[in-house]
Amino acid sequence: MSWLKRRLAVAQPADLVFIAYVAFTGVLLAAFGWKLGPRLWIGLTLTHVALLGFGLWVAGKALRDRSVAGFFRDAYPIASVVYLYWELRYLALLFSDGYNDAVILWLEEAIFGEQLAMTLSEHFPYLWLSELMHFFYASYWFLLPAALIMLYFRRNMLGFRDLIFAEVMVYFGSYLIFIFFPVAGPHYQFPAIGGELAEGPFYRWVHWMLEDGGSKGAAFPSSHVAVAVTVALASWRSDRTVFWVTLPFVIGLTISTVYGRFHYGIDALAGILAAVVLVWLARRLQGWLAGRSLGSLGNAT
Repeated sequence: MSWLKRRLAVAQPADLVFIAYVAFTGVLLAAFGWKLGPRLWIGLTLTHVALLGFGLWVAGKALRDRSVAGFFRDAYPIASVVYLYWELRYLALLFSDGYNDAVILWLEEAIFGEQLAMTLSEHFPYLWLSELMHFFYASYWFLLPAALIMLYFRRNMLGFRDLIFAEVMVYFGSYLIFIFFPVAGPHYQFPAIGGELAEGPFYRWVHWMLEDGGSKGAAFPSSHVAVAVTVALASWRSDRTVFWVTLPFVIGLTISTVYGRFHYGIDALAGILAAVVLVWLARRLQGWLAGRSLGSLGNAT
């Protein structure tokens, strides 16, 4: 059996999804990245070659007991989304000459009767609420790491790995939609919240973080909402303590994405739906992929 087959035979389900996503998007970049100019084309493609090599190398490593190294052996696909999200600003340009906000704006009006991203903060124009919403929006940056750390320290390794796999499915499933159906979102289409609501420290911090922290074209579905709802769905099944601790942040984050004009209402709704569908799919794929890997290993021996 070749080096590649040996590694794929013992890879965890999250490893396989990471490898498949990096390989697929790497092929897209190699084939169509010339549209981005030679420097980006070569740089992004070579980065995917490196990520693919790294993923294959880690996939051949055995799972470890609870340790810092063991944590990152399992969680590296989650860490990778920092870079993979950043590059969506370029991947979204490969197959589209523009953004599909007009379609989403029409759906928003048809479903809600108004543009919720503009009107929600106008219906509830309170500084304390604006600050609370921006705090919840900022909680996205620590919600998933906190849930994973809680599961890890509670020695719930099954729940820990189930959450990683579900989130990998949700992240990369959302990213594929962004690539082929880019939507800029209200952060780029509408004016930011102004006046008294923009005077709080959480408002200023969030908007400072977003100055170069967002990928234009990655609004639909809201991966913020999808990732948060996945924390709730996975922890409900594996650890009710983690579920109840994180639930207020899941709810607050979902509302805040629209209140703060970061996502359309339809983005948040689609994010909830994406989480439900992809978590359901992850649960079915996880057993099949794990069984297939064990079967391949048995055949190899």
